[in-house]
Formats: sequence, structure tokens, C-alpha cells
Amino acid sequence: MTVHYRDLEPNGLASMLGGLIQANLERDPSRRSLLRRATIAIGARDAEVAATIRLSPGSVAVANGVAVPKPDLLVVADSQDLLALSAAPLRFGLPDAAAPAGRALLGKLVRRRIRIRGLFRHPLVLGRLSRLLSVS
Repeated sequence: MTVHYRDLEPNGLASMLGGLIQANLERDPSRRSLLRRATIAIGARDAEVAATIRLSPGSVAVANGVAVPKPDLLVVADSQDLLALSAAPLRFGLPDAAAPAGRALLGKLVRRRIRIRGLFRHPLVLGRLSRLLSVS
């Protein structure tokens, strides 16, 4: 299974997200079970760049920008915080509050330095995305 890019020249965020998902799926094929229908847009506020991930069974498509009007989740944060999200220890697919890195990320969510629109409607989508992007 490979990640497909919708644009001929994926931006840096799209390339990073697609590459991370591809590597994680190759390293741990059991993560393919996380590929259920969902659309997630991710924006790096400080870099003024965004990407959209469309998940479906057996397929991942990544596009530049916010490619749909109403994604299931819209995650907006600074680049450094987006990287921290992929490296944070997880518990039940969310940052682990028992670990210092997880508490730091949860604090940023509370202070709205990391914004996640759609979190309450689609908490399981966030958990699946976190596990797909997690390097641990």
C-alpha cells in the first residue's frame, strides 16, 4: 500500500505527513486497520502551509492545502507542535497525560496553542490519526 499525492508537487507538510504515514504502515502493517473513512486537514500556522489527508480502507491520499470545505478534523498549530504530536507517547491514541511530553501537548490544547476543530464530534478519528503518525 502506498500513499498517493493529489498534487504533482506536494508541499513540505504534505510530503512530511505522507512520508510518515507510509513509513509507519510499512514498519507496522497492523496499522492498516486504522484506515477508515476520514478527512483531516492539518495546518502549520507559523509556516503558513496546510495539507489534507483522506483516509479510506486500503488508501491514503494527501493533498496540498485544506482541500475540502469541512474536514472531519482541522488541526492547526505551530510546526514544532505538529512535530511534537507525532513524537508524543500515546495512550488510547491520544497524548499520554502520565508522560511529560503528553502533558505538555495537552496543556497546549487547553491553552489553544494547538486547535482541533471537530475533536468532540470525531474523537476516534483523532486517535486513529495519532496512531498513524506516531513514530513510537
